Formats: sequence, structure tokens, C-alpha cells
Amino acid sequence: MKFLFNRELSLLCLSFAGLVSFAVVFPSPCLAQLGGEPIAEAIEGEADAVIPPLVEGEKPPSLLIEIAEEPKTIDPATLVPAAVAQRVTVRFEQKPLRDIAKWLLDELSMTVLIDYPALADEGLLAGEPITDHLEDAPLYLLLNRLQSLQLGWYFEDETLYLTTKSQADQHYTTVPYNLGDLFDAGFRSDATLRTVGGTTGGVWEEMSGEGGASVLLGDVLFVRQSDAIHQEIAGLLAALRTHGRRTLTNDPPEHGLIREKLNELVTVEFDETPLNGAIKSLAEQVQADIRLDLPRLSDEGISERIPLSLKMTNRPLSTVLRALLVKSHLTWNFRDGVMWITTNSAAQSGYRTAVFDVRDLCQNQKESTGLMRAIHTQTRGIWDDADGEGGSMTSPKTGLLVVRQDERTLEELLKLLESYRSALRVSKPRAVAAADPKELVTRYYRLQREVAIDLEKLLPEMIQPDTWLSPARPEATGTIRSVTSRAEVLRAQGVDATSSAQSIKAEAFMMMANSVLIIRQTREIQESIAKLIDKIQFGDKVEMPVHGMGVGGGGGMGGGGMGGGGMGGGFGGGFFAIPAK
Repeated sequence: MKFLFNRELSLLCLSFAGLVSFAVVFPSPCLAQLGGEPIAEAIEGEADAVIPPLVEGEKPPSLLIEIAEEPKTIDPATLVPAAVAQRVTVRFEQKPLRDIAKWLLDELSMTVLIDYPALADEGLLAGEPITDHLEDAPLYLLLNRLQSLQLGWYFEDETLYLTTKSQADQHYTTVPYNLGDLFDAGFRSDATLRTVGGTTGGVWEEMSGEGGASVLLGDVLFVRQSDAIHQEIAGLLAALRTHGRRTLTNDPPEHGLIREKLNELVTVEFDETPLNGAIKSLAEQVQADIRLDLPRLSDEGISERIPLSLKMTNRPLSTVLRALLVKSHLTWNFRDGVMWITTNSAAQSGYRTAVFDVRDLCQNQKESTGLMRAIHTQTRGIWDDADGEGGSMTSPKTGLLVVRQDERTLEELLKLLESYRSALRVSKPRAVAAADPKELVTRYYRLQREVAIDLEKLLPEMIQPDTWLSPARPEATGTIRSVTSRAEVLRAQGVDATSSAQSIKAEAFMMMANSVLIIRQTREIQESIAKLIDKIQFGDKVEMPVHGMGVGGGGGMGGGGMGGGGMGGGFGGGFFAIPAK
């Protein structure tokens, strides 16, 4: 099987050979979070199944399900306290923080406290001049922009606290979230918890040794986190409940208005024009709030006055910006109601979360897994479960994808899904032969060396002993071997240090030796093996309480081998699917 993606035609083509032997790498978020690797499965194929004739008048499933366009976003103004959600018009020119606090008190009757000791501890001056403005926009947008000065805020007991960003990030509160309606609607509890932990920006104690914590009691999830992460979680849950083709979980309407500006035609004639002057000219032409991300530019040694030359007439703003910024390795992203001209690295690390309705593309979890694998290989983004760092993707319910990635990858993903839908509209529904439970398949399980050594002895004793090849059973077909795999260097908190491009600083590290179990058995026995390995890795799934966001036992994509030996039938006769051989 080959994945072929034609970027010019935005068309994804897949081809199958008649007699094939191939390997497929399945993403495994749970193992990746513990420093593990995706699990690979080698499937020995045979000839393609005979495809029955198309029933006259029959429509493919993709045409029977209507995907809503709205909501496109979950407005953060519905998630923050009402006091900071109110819309205001104000302009500050070189005003100290104390003047802004006074304005909040005088004009909005808000109780405001400035944490002067915290500012002093981090060397921040309360008199640092601040220049910013809002035009009939929610107040929280302006407060969020203070982060460029390493300032932060939180709201508690009807009081707005202005402090340092680090203090705001460490100010934890506990909030209960009732998930009963989601569970009733078919969301799997373990996958939903992994989604909450893996597709929001929080640091979790269960995964890194520090940060927030969570516990599920019945249908209620108790989360202890910062206000910013609570806002992300609330937005995510709102999108899980009501979503469209693509619903951004924490995106203000102001961003949508600026995105539309990217299609407006502009004319430029820049000749050694400073960067700040060029951006100001473009912002005035389209009447949009476009700014330079000065802290990020400064971090990479890029001056706001670098000279730029470009001449274009009546071209879309997006086209002009790409041509203007490409040589300086700059791009743009959207944050807090502003379009920021920033560095490529900053844009790629600026993750946001989106919920995609893919009910017309996936009928079951295996098809969801196939689609997720295709997304991993056919988008530009890097992924945590495949690359050791980057974005994340989960499917808490069949027909639903939750993706955390940079904005450009999310746009690319949306186009990929639409290309798939277009292909399905002209494809024939095809039956896929069911997998033979007695068929021999080979799977590879990458584990810590000590675990692999124990399992090499334990598995033949615990699971169908008569089926394993041995001197006493020469007719048996099951085999198991352990081979040494690549070792990993982990930081003290268990984070992979070899996958990061950042320089290794002076801190505690540990070496983790790994092995791969190569197991050849029937499909039905492989299922039992996968479940046992999952239990050994994570223990039995605890119904109440369930602790942890990322490593809950059982289910999901961490069970080792992905059940069934394939990624399902797939709509349209093979798209994003691996035939069950």
C-alpha cells in the first residue's frame, strides 16, 4: 500500500498491490507519554478480497451524513468571568500598570490588586510603560496581551489580581466538570480523560511530576489547574458537546474577522522599507490589527527595522505577506484578538485545539485509527506520539477527532479532510473482508527491557500455552523473541531528552534500556496479548475514582497492536484503510 499526496491537486491517492507484505506504524499516545515508542505491526497479506458489485442507487455513507458548518469556534468570552468579558474601547499610550489598574477601578468599578512583591521578585517594574488598545472588544484580550511583558492575571472572589505570568500560571483552583452527558452520548471515559489532558496546554503532575491534577468520581471530573487551563478545558468540553466541520475550542470571533482580511486585495511598493513600516502600511490598507511580535523577534535577533523590498498589485494580503516575510523566516499567527508577525518557530509552537466532525469518514474506531495514521503522515506538523514532541490527536468517540497543533497544520488538516470527502463522493462503497481470527500475524511491542524479559517468559505461560512453539510442542505456530532496541535518555521527570532539538542543560538524566518483543500468533491470541501487556503497563482500569489524564488503563490507542490487526474498512473502498488480510 502506498500513500500518495498531491499537494498541487490537494488529492490523496492510495494504491494497493495484489500480494503484499508491509509494516504499519500505529500511534500509541499512552506509551509515548511514558517515553515509549509507537507500536509497529507487520501484517502478512494475501490477494485483495473480491469486491461485490455496487447496488443500483446505493449512496456511499459519506453522502448520507450532513456535517454542520457551525459552530466554527467556542468564544472565550463565554468561558471567562463576566467582569473581564465585557466589551470596552480604550487606548493606553505609555501608561504604567498602576494607571491601568486605576482605569479598571474608575471606569469599570472592578476591584484590582497588584502583586507588587511578585513583580519585585522577578525584577519587573510596576512603572513599566504599556501601550495597547481595544476597540469594542472583550477586556480579557488586553489582559492576556500583558504576557509580552511577563505579566499575568487571575480572577478570584470578584477581584482581579495583576501579577507575574509565572505566578498566574501557578495559581491553581479546583473546578468540577460534569461529564455525564458526554458519557451518555457515547464518549469513552478513558479516551475523554486522555483528550482533556493531551489536547490542552496544561502541565500535569501525573505525566511530568509537577503541575495540575485530576480525579474522576462517578460522572464528575475534578481538575486542579490554573485559570488559563480551566478556560481551555471548558472550551474543549463545549466543543465536544456542540461541534461542526471544524470547531476551534478557544478562539475569539476577532480572529475570524482578521482571517477574512487575508483574502483582501492589497497593493504594495516597498523599496528597502523597514519591517515595522511595511506591516503598518498593510494594516492600514485592510483595516486590521496587525502587530510585530517584538519579544519573539528579539529572541532570534531580528530587528523590527530590517529593510524589505516588494512590489505587488492587487494581490491577496496572505500572498503579499508570504512573499514579504519568507526571506526573514517570519510568518504570522493569531493570538488575543491580534494578528502577530512572528518567527516560524514561535508560530509552530503556538498550539491551538480543534474538534473535527468526521462521522462521514469513520464508522468505527478502527477507521478512526486509519484516518489518524493518514493525518500523521500527510500533514506538515510534528506529533508527540510519533516524533517525541509536537501536537497531539485523539478520538474520544467514533466520528470525532480532537487535534492540538499549530494553526497552519490545522488549516492543512481541514483541506485534507475536504479532499477526502470529495474523493468519497465519486467513489463506490466497497465491502472489505472480515479479518480471519485464526490468521497468523506478527506484532512488535517496544517495552522497557526488564518488562520485555519478564513477558518473554510469562506470555507463553499465561495465554494459550498449547499454541506456542517449543520442544514439547513442535507443531505449534506461536513464537516470541526479544531483541534489543534503541535506548532512551530521559530527564528526571521522565521526559525524552533525545527527541528535543534544544540543548541539554545541566540537570539529572537517566538511561532507559528498551527491547522489542516480536510475537507471531493468531489474531485472536494477539488481542489477548495486547490486553495483558496493557494491564501490565498501566494496571486494571479503575472505574471510580480514575486518576490521571494521560495514562489511564485499558482502551484507547495504547493497548499494543490496535486490535483486529488493521485499521478497518474505510468508506470509499480503501481510503485511509488497511485491508484485513
